[in-house]
Amino acid sequence: MSRRTISRLTAAVFAVAVTLTAVAAASADSSTQPAVAPDVPWAAADDPTPPPAVEDFSYPGTSPFPNLKLLRGDGHILLADCNTATQIQLWSRAVPNPAGGPSVCFRVNGTTGQLTLELPQTFLIQTNDRAVRANLTADGVAQTVDVPKGGITGVGEGVGQKPTMLVELRVTG
Repeated sequence: MSRRTISRLTAAVFAVAVTLTAVAAASADSSTQPAVAPDVPWAAADDPTPPPAVEDFSYPGTSPFPNLKLLRGDGHILLADCNTATQIQLWSRAVPNPAGGPSVCFRVNGTTGQLTLELPQTFLIQTNDRAVRANLTADGVAQTVDVPKGGITGVGEGVGQKPTMLVELRVTG
């Protein structure tokens, strides 16, 4: 072998040895120091444990209607297209439907469900295959209305009373 080849082989072996030593040292240091991602706001160098996953029941996404606020729920009452099969239909002057049908519709994906919302000027609630309890307010006075399975119930202006705001829906059966 030529002197040049031996010199290159020696340099390559030395480079591999240095690299392996550096990797071993880095992994030894990382076993005593927790890895912290800089873009994770809850991560701290002295606490490798992430916070517990706590469901706050916030409604996922936003409402497509400016006068409808979807606040909290258990995920069993979901906003739906009124042209599809839905279980809960709401009529409101705050979200008018030019075709004269329901303003807002929801589908239910369980035997129970809860949704906190704000829908002003609600005047009619209709259900298909689920019974619903609706909580409403009118001038600060709370009222509860039970709508039977397959029923239609007028509320607020729909029965000649003050305008009501629907604040909660609960599937009861």
